[in-house]
Amino acid sequence: MFKVLITPRSYGMFTEDIMNKWREEEFEVIREVGPISESRFIELIQDVQALIIGTDHLSKEVLNHASELKIIAKYGAGTDNIPKEYATQKGIVVVNTPGVNHEAVADYAFGLMLSVARQISLSSQRLRKGQWIKNVGVELYGKTLGILGFGAIGKAVARRAKGFQMNILVYDVFQDEQAAAEYGATYVHINELLTKSDVVSVHMPLVPETTNLLNYQMMKKMKKEAILINTARGGIINETDLFHILKEEKILGAGIDVFSVEPPTDSPLLELDNAVLTPHNAAASKEAIERMTLQSTHSVIKFFQQEISKGQGGNQHVTQT
Repeated sequence: MFKVLITPRSYGMFTEDIMNKWREEEFEVIREVGPISESRFIELIQDVQALIIGTDHLSKEVLNHASELKIIAKYGAGTDNIPKEYATQKGIVVVNTPGVNHEAVADYAFGLMLSVARQISLSSQRLRKGQWIKNVGVELYGKTLGILGFGAIGKAVARRAKGFQMNILVYDVFQDEQAAAEYGATYVHINELLTKSDVVSVHMPLVPETTNLLNYQMMKKMKKEAILINTARGGIINETDLFHILKEEKILGAGIDVFSVEPPTDSPLLELDNAVLTPHNAAASKEAIERMTLQSTHSVIKFFQQEISKGQGGNQHVTQT
């Protein structure tokens, strides 16, 4: 019997029979909801052959104690919380679940845009405090949307923007001209995108080239009534610089779902009325959770079925893109 450690909080939430699936395949399930400390990870992973992980940080030190681990399945698309190269060196296969949550994240990005533009969250907070104040916002219709990162999520955001008759600018090191034409988007340099956009929405992976990409000097290029949205990864925006940009009212506001440190208990952004902050929630739709649950489960089971059929004992490499 193989052991699988499953840490994402929402795993199986809408797939009631998923544990029966594991039992049918003769897996022992260890269920521990994150966030998980490094020391606790080390305790749990020592005799585990498979790991399904969400946003928890997986360190090299944890992998050093994972002597039986054969496969890591990311519950989601981004694998920046996993030391992939180190895992590969140790003969551990890393797979993800691409395409499962781009519609959910795109919906959420637009929700943040509307909340910031029309001050919906602030109005709700004030009303609950007994304050009947009509906040004056700005419209999204017909404005210019800048999309940083034009992958599956960026394209899904562009589809929604077409319904708002928005002018769409995109920046990405890999250019998909066919998709740009389909969505009426124009590729521009990042500096042009920042200076011309009324809304900037971030949909890039967190890699060394994008870490702190949006610092004070870059964000200062934005319009005074611009809105900044981040549903990608926290490290792409320098949060200290964003605090100063918002505090100084260099831009209108920001909608932030991801943070460099999660939860952001000490973040100065929590002090600001012009920041809508949510707890890494963009991918948390019922449909996306079902897809992530099923795909991550299928990846692990398929891997071991191949191992058994080929009789190689655990080092068959399976790739998923």
